[in-house]
Order: sequence, then structure tokens, then C-alpha cells
Amino acid sequence: MKITICACSSRTFIDRSEVAKLAASAQQAGMEVRLVSDLCELCQNRAEAVHDIAATTLVACHPKAVKSLMAFAGEDHVQSFDLRSQSADEVLEKLGVKSKEVETSPADTASWMQQLEAMPRLLGEDAWYPTLDKDVCAECGKCLEFCPFGVYEMVEDRIRVVHPQRCKNNCPACARTCPAGAIIFPKYDRSPINGGEERQESAVRLDAKELYAQTLREKLASRKIKLVTPNS
Repeated sequence: MKITICACSSRTFIDRSEVAKLAASAQQAGMEVRLVSDLCELCQNRAEAVHDIAATTLVACHPKAVKSLMAFAGEDHVQSFDLRSQSADEVLEKLGVKSKEVETSPADTASWMQQLEAMPRLLGEDAWYPTLDKDVCAECGKCLEFCPFGVYEMVEDRIRVVHPQRCKNNCPACARTCPAGAIIFPKYDRSPINGGEERQESAVRLDAKELYAQTLREKLASRKIKLVTPNS
């Protein structure tokens, strides 16, 4: 079995020690293990790598988020397990491995930890963008109307995330305006916006006009800063 583990290196949702433990144990059990720094970044920028990953078993965050993320990259059939809300031992059991029956040395785990520590950490600059749960999306276009950054487009009567790089890092505002709750931000810190099943985020929808105005103000302020030169 081949497994690919997303380390989500620029965030803290997935415990590095659990990633290292899982990688060492899976390898000891005879699996071929690959670590990737940021699955979101791969899905945004490197389609050929995503195609290869789709043929493996993914270990990343919430399955709903992974499904929508891979669908965004053009891969509709994936198997994934959740290391964001489960431990390495729990994921191993789902992979058919009992952790007590696998012997790993501290050196094995340390080797994987070194790989994790060497991965880039783009704090506040990592790949952040929405994906769509097409199982519930009503194609109403409210996200397209709301987003001032032009992230969404209507393509053949279906809403698509066409310009993910335009999304403002750490802003999930459009998800709160979606009547169907179809917008997922995999890197958001609370469910259900991050694809998780728990309802940690308030179910109350915020006022779309005020959200839009606030986001537009932030965009204009950011543009103004960029126009100011050191000599001005």
C-alpha cells in the first residue's frame, strides 16, 4: 500500500509528532510512505503531482475537505483518513495495522521528524482558498456576487473556484454567506467551515452587505499600502 501524508507544514492543526509516528509505523508495516508539505498548495499549483497522489491513500484533514480539495484539482476518486481529529494509532487501525504489533525505533521516528522540520513554513502566505462541496452546492451564485476579489466564476452554469490565488489569507467570509453551507476552507480552524462534522462555528449567517463592505475596506487599504513608495 502507498500512503501520502499531508503535514500541513504552515499550520498547527496536525501534530508533527503524530505525523512522524504514523509515517514510521506505516513504513515498518511495509507501506510506501510519502510526506507532502501542503496538499492545498499542490492542488492549486501542481496538477501532475496531485494525479500521482490520488492513486495513493491520503492521510490529511477532514475527509469532506480532502474530497472537495481533490475534486478542485480534477481528481474525483480518493480514499482518505483524518489525522486532524484522530491519532496516529487510530489512523493506523483504519489502515489495517495495529500499532502494538509494529516496532519502531526512536531513530525511525526522528528521521521522519527531520523531514517535517525541513519543510517550509509560510505563515500567513500559504495556500488559502475555498473549495466547494458539490453534493450540496445549489449553484445560486451568492459567493460570486459577494466575493470582491474575483475568486469565483460561473462556468457552464456552475460555480467554480477559478482564481484561488486571489483569496485573502485567513478570510472565510464567503462561507458564511452560503445558504447551503457548501463552501469549505480546509485550513480554517473551526467546523463546519473546515469540512469537519462538529458545529464549532456559529450557525448564524452574518449580514452579507456588512461582510462585503468590511472585506472591500480591507482590500482598498491593502492596495493603498502597496501604492505608497519608500520616498513618499
